[in-house]
Amino acid sequence: MIICNYKLDTYADYLHQLAALFNTTVHNNQIQLSEPIGSGFFRVITSANGPEAILYDFTLNDTFILNRERDSHEHYTLALDVLERESGFQIKIDTDEATEAVDRTTAFYLTSFLYDVQTVLDKNVNAKGVRLMLTPDWMQHYLQLSQNEAVLEKYLALKTAGVWYKPVTDEMTTLLRDLVSESDKPLLFYQSKIFRIIEHFFEWLYNEMQLLAGKSGINRHDVEAAQKIEAKLTADVTILPPTLKELARESAMSESKLKKIFKAVYGYPPYEYYQRQRMQKARLMLLSGDYSVKDVGYTLGYANLSNFTLAFKKVFDKLPSQLLSK
Repeated sequence: MIICNYKLDTYADYLHQLAALFNTTVHNNQIQLSEPIGSGFFRVITSANGPEAILYDFTLNDTFILNRERDSHEHYTLALDVLERESGFQIKIDTDEATEAVDRTTAFYLTSFLYDVQTVLDKNVNAKGVRLMLTPDWMQHYLQLSQNEAVLEKYLALKTAGVWYKPVTDEMTTLLRDLVSESDKPLLFYQSKIFRIIEHFFEWLYNEMQLLAGKSGINRHDVEAAQKIEAKLTADVTILPPTLKELARESAMSESKLKKIFKAVYGYPPYEYYQRQRMQKARLMLLSGDYSVKDVGYTLGYANLSNFTLAFKKVFDKLPSQLLSK
């Protein structure tokens, strides 16, 4: 299993991190993969007037887990993926998940700096894609927000309404294949196709925004409060979390307001969110192949392994042992 944990500053920096992970070097903003790791490439596209982008087309001989950690620097990422594989694929944005198990799938989604994003690719998966880093100014322009409307609050309203994962059209699939199949093309070639992808997504997103009944009902101060609560809640998922009363007292707000704000930002009530983070840690431990089900359960503080098995199945709809036998 190959694991990459990173915080997104620039895709140029990310490319160098991948180069070190795959024991290769960056040449002309690109890395090339070779056996025994796998095959394919990652390529960064930069321009003065457009968002930074990373293109990729690769297949690895081992399971690949990408963990993008949340950040305090406000930015947004637009991702378009086409995956062809023998088994499965999962994208997890904080506690929201999309899992597929067919031979081919596509994903078109928007994430923010607020959330951890985990992508799990089984071995022998071919992944083609493009990811774009968008600034708040870009978001404001393409969402057609006024100067008084904050990008973050709009994003949260959309995420709370479940609008974060868009079906991919044939046009977008063709555009992506053109992007990753061509090399040594003029910058304008890449820019034109990237801008069409952005335009297509935000046309859809803008229409979805008009259908929403109202805003998320929270402001940036509430978001910052929720972030602090989340940090305390998940500081160590191997022990019992602080009680709701303790969190409310430390945050100087009522328990009802705390639950409302936390769910608006993270999608789940505090304790359910903690449990899902706890099971994510269990999943990663099991996928590593270094731990038995018993090891993982006891590490996470379960004296009764039956309770651990039930908690794991509730989140992933499969038993821990099934993950080990995969």
